Amino acid sequence: MIVDDSLQGISHLQQHIDLEEVHFCAESDPLRAFDSIMDHAPDLVIVDLAYAGVESWALIDRIRRTKAIADLPVVMVTGLADVELRIKAFEMGADDVVQKPYNKAELRAMIRNVMKLNRFRKLAEQRNEIAHAFNKVQHAYDMTIQGWVKALDLRDQETEGHSIRVANMTMRLAKYVEVPTELHPHIWRGALLHDIGKLAVPDGILKKPGALTMDERRIIEKHPMHAHEMLYPIEYLRAALPIPVYHHEKWDGTGYPFHLSGESIPFEARLFALVDVWDALSFDRPYRKALSQATVRSHILAESGKHFQPELVEKFLELLGQMDQEGTIPTAA
Repeated sequence: MIVDDSLQGISHLQQHIDLEEVHFCAESDPLRAFDSIMDHAPDLVIVDLAYAGVESWALIDRIRRTKAIADLPVVMVTGLADVELRIKAFEMGADDVVQKPYNKAELRAMIRNVMKLNRFRKLAEQRNEIAHAFNKVQHAYDMTIQGWVKALDLRDQETEGHSIRVANMTMRLAKYVEVPTELHPHIWRGALLHDIGKLAVPDGILKKPGALTMDERRIIEKHPMHAHEMLYPIEYLRAALPIPVYHHEKWDGTGYPFHLSGESIPFEARLFALVDVWDALSFDRPYRKALSQATVRSHILAESGKHFQPELVEKFLELLGQMDQEGTIPTAA
């Protein structure tokens, strides 16, 4: 947009610019220029200081104070070789000041550069808006996940609070063994949802007070596969699947449902298995009281190379020792 009360001036600028990719609109009254800017949403405003006079300062000041267009590029043109005037233009918020008579090549290069920077700014704003929207959606998804976990806890009251505890401890261990940061959200979600497949297990089996029959055990050992069936269709959660699907596999191959062994078990599941057993032994269950931390650690050490990966056992016990010194180990109330 060219703001110039001389039609001859507007035509003169257009002739100098003469760029195929540039479309012009003009406003001859600087007092109406702001409304025209809001209506036309130009990528660049060129104001002739000589014609617009004092209104030009008011115009640029209003642009800079209006949030929607505060970053709009503004170029001021003047026929005066006045250094103080140029300084004032920059202080008021002009992006550039061009002196008459125009150098055609310089004028065209300046306009291209300013408009290119403006396009980059708009792209950056769009990326920020997209990122903000994505974060809001992600937060909504994560709140939904926590709602599922709460539903599971309400159904299986003997493990109430277990999912949140193991998710927190798994994240502590993941950071301790320096798991890449980009995997942290997936590990967190997987840990929260590790037992989501139990929603498909009948209450009569899940809440049975006595020992399970062989058939009942086969049913409950299918819950990792139920987790896969429930979560795989949700693309957002596919990267979190290793923990819900494989956390009952054992290092020596005696786990379930696939009897995987060693490093064929996804790393996240190997990590989580340690925390899951630690939590199960460290907190009260209807059939027994929480065990002492010394007993729990002895059990975990005894399962090194059988249930758990030896290197991870060593790291986990180191972490527990550090947390013990800090006084940050969660304990049964």
